[in-house]
Amino acid sequence: MSGERIAGERSLNKVTTSDFSGGGLLNRQQFDEFFQIAQDSAQIMDQVRFERLQGPKQQIDRIGVGERLLREATEAQSGSLNDPNTESIDMDAVKMELPWEVSMETVEDTIEGEGTADILVEKFARQFGVDSEDLAFNGDTTSGDPFLGINDGWIKDAEDQGPAANVDHQTATIDKSIFSNLMTSLDAKYRRNPENLVYITSLNQKQNYKEYLTDRSTAAGDAMLMSGEEPTPYGRPIVTPVGFPDDRIMLTTPMNLVWGVHRDVNMRVTQEGEAVVTRDLYGIYNLLARTDYKVEAADAVALAQNVATA
Repeated sequence: MSGERIAGERSLNKVTTSDFSGGGLLNRQQFDEFFQIAQDSAQIMDQVRFERLQGPKQQIDRIGVGERLLREATEAQSGSLNDPNTESIDMDAVKMELPWEVSMETVEDTIEGEGTADILVEKFARQFGVDSEDLAFNGDTTSGDPFLGINDGWIKDAEDQGPAANVDHQTATIDKSIFSNLMTSLDAKYRRNPENLVYITSLNQKQNYKEYLTDRSTAAGDAMLMSGEEPTPYGRPIVTPVGFPDDRIMLTTPMNLVWGVHRDVNMRVTQEGEAVVTRDLYGIYNLLARTDYKVEAADAVALAQNVATA
């Protein structure tokens, strides 16, 4: 998934409607192209740990971060051996779908003609990425919302696992203290390499923090107001995923967030049938995929709640 990415200029040239005239699975090359575009469309999905799952239920290895393994060597004595970390993460991919249709007028009245359908495949690949990121943070199977209830996201998983550090901002507006409290609430072993950490907020809260900084008579506030310089509280960037809740802030390393996708991504296409004929459609499409979201180490996550949204 690495390489140069130019949003808005990529073409999904490995996945076209002709490839799936009767429906079919994305091959490895198509899979890579599809998910590169999906990741490009989101804000943080190209930074998280992406896993291709061989089956809908699979165990993947924990990478492990922040563990102390170095020991003092004592003369004429053998040191203790480090046991390998054999723990694993249970991934349980949930099936989801993204259906759409293309009208005959859409194809006939655009200069791309039948190529319009292929352009729409790319657009829905991007939509898949945006929706996947939204669900990744906001998913909650106890929710009555048909979208949010698809699967538990990273916030819910971190809270369910246990020892995620929680900071109650007590409905106060966003300020520098919340970022400091998040940092200090995180176990020290995860702060030894702070260059891997990011603050995750909503776009609204990032703007509120900018406003807070520009109201202060400081050089940093002036620079932000005049040049649009991005805020980096305590030297760490702020990332604003799609749909991230306004009243929450997360601190973690993106590689602690696991996005698993079953390799059998299916694109179904039909240009026949009663609905196509009676509604004069060019075709009906449905993208089917099975995905899951897991936090590798809950204690490597700090969560703030009750941040004022106004």
